[in-house]
Amino acid sequence: MNDRKLSEALAPAGIRFRGVDETPATLPVRAAWIAVSCGRDDGRRDVVLDVSDADVVTNANLSWFGLASESGLFSGPNGEFLLGVDLADDESTPILRWANVELMEDWDVMGHGAASGMLGSGAGRPEFVMMSIGGEVILRGTTWEDAIGVLVVPMPDRVKLIRDYAGRLASNPRSDSHERQSALEWLHRL
Repeated sequence: MNDRKLSEALAPAGIRFRGVDETPATLPVRAAWIAVSCGRDDGRRDVVLDVSDADVVTNANLSWFGLASESGLFSGPNGEFLLGVDLADDESTPILRWANVELMEDWDVMGHGAASGMLGSGAGRPEFVMMSIGGEVILRGTTWEDAIGVLVVPMPDRVKLIRDYAGRLASNPRSDSHERQSALEWLHRL
């Protein structure tokens, strides 16, 4: 997926695409996705909402923004952060990378953003991973059978589950070469 397509796909969410992140030693997107498997001992905090609530999208947007703000996801005056995106153009193997993005004045992550397919599978059905620019916090949106939620895991470099997964990415010859190198550099900077 090229820059224009990413910009167009993220616009409904109120997220401005600024470019694919090329920062070395960044936790791979695939490793950040597993934040949903982390526990409270890892610092995980959740907000869970019932999908039968008539205001679930509004409440989910408020919960997402509140958790993102409290946890330190946003950087700078424009609310900059990293968003996990798939650069593959078709149904082939995903090419997961971090995109540098910023929040626009009018945003709707859980409604139009999730409905666009970039941040979920429909309005009120989120599936995304975000990370602060410096990698200090992962924020994950997810959908369960009867609920949706957002969760945050601070300091992923201190979470054994995430470090172990990054180690498997770094040592697996079948891992995408970019992911393998990023995982290796991320682990060695710790």
